[in-house]
Amino acid sequence: MRTGSLVAGLVLAAAAAGCAPDAGRSVRGAPEETSLPGQRWALEDGRVDAAEYGRAMNEFISCVRGAGYEVTDPVLSPIDGLSLLYQITPSGDPASYNAAVQRCNLSHLSMVEPTYVESHPKVMEETLRTAVVRCLRGRGRTASGDERNATELAETARDEPAVVECITESRVRLFPELPDEAVVRI
Repeated sequence: MRTGSLVAGLVLAAAAAGCAPDAGRSVRGAPEETSLPGQRWALEDGRVDAAEYGRAMNEFISCVRGAGYEVTDPVLSPIDGLSLLYQITPSGDPASYNAAVQRCNLSHLSMVEPTYVESHPKVMEETLRTAVVRCLRGRGRTASGDERNATELAETARDEPAVVECITESRVRLFPELPDEAVVRI
């Protein structure tokens, strides 16, 4: 998936460019080596609620738009019922584009989003869940039909790659209007 590569690339680029956060100023609840002053407001109590996540996402999108790139409005992911999906249209010099998106991500969203999503129950949208169960069974994998999210599907099927493939294929077929990339957290 391009999103996973983009996120990994952003983190690696930040470290290589010397943009890694200052280890002396950490956020409570975050690893000691993490300091992201632009996100501290949401992370300081060790948890992130939906309003804080929405604000951080809006600030990220405003930052990317302010850098001159088109970004769609965020929409709720049917994969987990928590993540906000968006599409950025890259243009111009790739290094400038990557630097702008990296700066905005590190300034507004990189710690807020996973803190929010990983601390709340994930529930897959019903039509997607049904299609994923059907897909897994069609591949000879076990699925009871009672699973609520990707983690439970992976535990039951005992085949993470098949679960990710079935989710991705089913999401594209059932929700073609959504942004091209969506994170599958297992």
